[in-house]
Amino acid sequence: MDGLRWRSEQSTEGRILGDLSSDFRAVDADGSGNAWVVGSVDSMGEGSADTKQFPLALRWDGRNWDIHTPFAESWDLYTSLKDRKDRWLTDWLADVAVDGRRAALIGLRGSADAGEISSPVLLTWNGRRFSRREYQRGGRFNAVDAGAGHVWIVGMSSSGRCADSHPAIWHSASPGGAPTQMRLPSLGRGSLRHIWQNSPSDVWAVGETSTRWACDQYGRPGGPLVLHWNGTSWKKIKFPRWKVSLQSVTAFAADDVWVAGVDDGGDERPTQVTLLRYDGRRWTRDYRDVGGEICGDGFTITRFLTISRLLLAGRAHCGDDTKHFLQIHR
Repeated sequence: MDGLRWRSEQSTEGRILGDLSSDFRAVDADGSGNAWVVGSVDSMGEGSADTKQFPLALRWDGRNWDIHTPFAESWDLYTSLKDRKDRWLTDWLADVAVDGRRAALIGLRGSADAGEISSPVLLTWNGRRFSRREYQRGGRFNAVDAGAGHVWIVGMSSSGRCADSHPAIWHSASPGGAPTQMRLPSLGRGSLRHIWQNSPSDVWAVGETSTRWACDQYGRPGGPLVLHWNGTSWKKIKFPRWKVSLQSVTAFAADDVWVAGVDDGGDERPTQVTLLRYDGRRWTRDYRDVGGEICGDGFTITRFLTISRLLLAGRAHCGDDTKHFLQIHR
């Protein structure tokens, strides 16, 4: 977006051998000349009828997109997939956060399916190359944010069993440092899904209690979970008894916090996209019309850095029908 309108930039078409389709899951930018996108490509190797998926990252330098395969820098993107090691094909890039010339990319080594035991991984770009850190098997990284030299990662810690899956946050306060797991209030089982750093002493994270994202990603959501970091400790924020799955959070200040979620209406009313606001004392909610029935999730909210406006985006699935929407609020 150039301030007035959206425009389409370059695609990966023709740049990767056998590229059939791309699935981009996250984007972050630090100015118009520095942006990252992470996702995967479905590709058919030369001389092979099999379609495989592999992770990749795209970096925008203000003029062109550079394609990276950070899990295997030795890959040649024009090498047939049949010559690549099968173990790379299950790796997963989930999110990216940009902080100046640095970028933090998170993902999994192994299957991303719920209930599968895999290893969370952090890939750090220092402006020239990647470094990689793997964490304890069984845990999961779901989202990352970065700024002012800090890196924050949310997800869950687990040995791979549903019974010991707990919300978790990892943090580093120095550029290039290794994020370590933080102390949280007693929360029981569950997982955190998204995090937003408004400042190093004003950080918000949302997710849910229970084990949905750890063991059954298609099951009914558990209880909503909101956490706030005040620079010293994490505090659980009281939330109304609403049946809502919290998916994304952003904030202008500690008393102006916004969350995107999905309200599971059950048998009484349809499932709806919900915009929630916290003013430091109480929550309010507003249902958003996205042009039809909601049968899935995947909704993101963020604030524009230069103006007091919000961007709500998402994709919902209803059978073979996929709905995309983009709304600018207040």
